[in-house]
Amino acid sequence: MRKHIFEKIFFVLAFSYFFLSCSENKTSQNQSKEENLPSQIVNDAYLLRSNNGIVDTELSSKKIEIYNTPDSSKMIFPQGVNVKFLNEDKTIKAVVTSNYAESLSNNLYYLKDSVVIINYKDLDTFYCQDLYWIQDSAIVRTDLPLRRHSEGGIDYAKGLKATDDFDSVEVKSPYGIQKVNEE
Repeated sequence: MRKHIFEKIFFVLAFSYFFLSCSENKTSQNQSKEENLPSQIVNDAYLLRSNNGIVDTELSSKKIEIYNTPDSSKMIFPQGVNVKFLNEDKTIKAVVTSNYAESLSNNLYYLKDSVVIINYKDLDTFYCQDLYWIQDSAIVRTDLPLRRHSEGGIDYAKGLKATDDFDSVEVKSPYGIQKVNEE
């Protein structure tokens, strides 16, 4: 008899737990799933930026995921991004590539995973882990270590700050051996 009472109590508790744990609000359950999905996907994207009618930047990516929320929108480049900075005559001034990128706001891009910067003006190639591109200030920068390949050899630095047209490049705390030609 005692055994039957304990079984009944167990089934009542298990049955009541099952009903109390279920949510009646179906919209909140579905809403969390929708927030993680992009509102738009663009494949083989090719974007141009111009200043005063002159194209100065080309951005291309195999895939862009756009997330829109009531407060803001965000773009993610899960398969990487390729950015070309152009001269007025459309020749390439510099190229920045990465395996992953995000637009953190309308004018701030965060590039990470195997970032490569090729500066055609100075014939330098930089390799770094991440890079911020601040379009409002026309600056690209990183505070993480980087490696620079140039005509003088390979050296290292603790960061980089440059204008986004790469006319001015500041390498922070460089170290390593560089060959200098005497003139």
